[in-house]
Amino acid sequence: MDTEISKVFEDIEVWKNKQWFESKYIPKVLLKGKLSEEVVRKISEIKNEPEWMLDIRLKAMEAFNKIPLPDWGPDLTEINFDEISYYTSPVLYPKPSTWEALPENFKEVYRKLGLSREYVEKYLGGALFQHDSAPIFREVKKYLEEKGVIFLSLDEAVREYPEIVKKYFGRAVSMWENKFAALNTAVWSGGVFIYVPENTKVEIPLHAYFRINMDKIGQFERTLIVCEKNSEVTYVEGCTAPIYSLGSLHAAVVETFVGKNAKLTYVTLQNWSKNVYNLVTKRAIGEEDSQINWISFEIGSKKTMLYPSLILKDRAKGKIYTVSIPSDGQIIDSGGRLFMLGKDSKAEIVSKGISIGLKDFSKVVNRTDVRIFEGAKNAYVKSSCESLIIGKGFSESIPRFIIEEKDAHYNHEAKMDIIDKERLLYLKSKGISERDAIKMLVFGFLVDIENEVPSFFMIEMRKLLEIELEEYGGFG
Repeated sequence: MDTEISKVFEDIEVWKNKQWFESKYIPKVLLKGKLSEEVVRKISEIKNEPEWMLDIRLKAMEAFNKIPLPDWGPDLTEINFDEISYYTSPVLYPKPSTWEALPENFKEVYRKLGLSREYVEKYLGGALFQHDSAPIFREVKKYLEEKGVIFLSLDEAVREYPEIVKKYFGRAVSMWENKFAALNTAVWSGGVFIYVPENTKVEIPLHAYFRINMDKIGQFERTLIVCEKNSEVTYVEGCTAPIYSLGSLHAAVVETFVGKNAKLTYVTLQNWSKNVYNLVTKRAIGEEDSQINWISFEIGSKKTMLYPSLILKDRAKGKIYTVSIPSDGQIIDSGGRLFMLGKDSKAEIVSKGISIGLKDFSKVVNRTDVRIFEGAKNAYVKSSCESLIIGKGFSESIPRFIIEEKDAHYNHEAKMDIIDKERLLYLKSKGISERDAIKMLVFGFLVDIENEVPSFFMIEMRKLLEIELEEYGGFG
């Protein structure tokens, strides 16, 4: 056995008999090295999981070993799976249950994200914060409990609501979907579980924030959302990481299930540091007459592969908005996937990419993948890809349509624009600084989606863009 793992296992012996979520403390644990059955079993043991979840993990580990890396998209061969930490817990301290009990360094993370205590308590309704592999902060408004809404970490849900989790876990995203979905299924930790009962509307958005705080770490949170018939909820997740010299891996899985006539809005704001591989699998299943809005803003990471997907049944409606902004040295490969199963189902994909190459090459790829199955009569799909190129940036649009139903309608369009020295020179002649001109053109490029996404999304997106563009130093 790897020496480092052996030491960790010795440390685990000290407290392994304690109930993980009943314990007063969160231990500092680091499971690092080659992924093995022993590591998977230790993760499950730490969490005191039922046998059925351990069985899923072990099968997924076998799938991970058999599935190759993707042979398309960004080059991922630099990832060394034998050097990744598969489970960590940040520090040893009493698990906080209030804002006052939250350590000051974590409060500072909230502040940098623009989330004051007042904002969390007044507007978020509920917030769950995950630092590395362990969920460490949760605040849920009393009215959520009164409505019967469940909002907690998936770790806890496995223990407290096993019947619900077992029913849905792995139904939307199979462990055989891809190598990183298999990896997540084997070593997942933390993440979010939301259950909205029938005929229930959650009037305020639920938020979760995930943060990688170490180098060479893997974060594998898993999100499971179930919206029963005639229910409605908005969920917002934020992802961030400081800058380290060695790469980290974020391989999350999201599964959502939206019942008849139910509505889900799912918003992601991602600003991982430029050493993180962001490889995420997300899918929602919409029953008859449901509505799903999937909104993603990707500004960070070294390389991203993210294609939120929808499976839509009769008369279901779906929208996928992705905004990708890679800068020097980054590659963001994103877009959306649609599986149109139902009659009169309707969906739209809007992909916007801003490739900023001021000092180095950057690349944004917009992928559209649509399949309209036979029997999905009168299904309608509209997709568009728009790219804005700055400096050494590069953009690519890759649509794919598989149409098996003759009585269906689909449309795709792509557009590209370039910000060059001549355009900036013209704006400078009008008294606008080069940096302000860049900001004006970038925000103008995004203005047409402002009415399509929640207002808080645009506020956060503008804030992150301001930070990114502050580094702008002109064309070299």
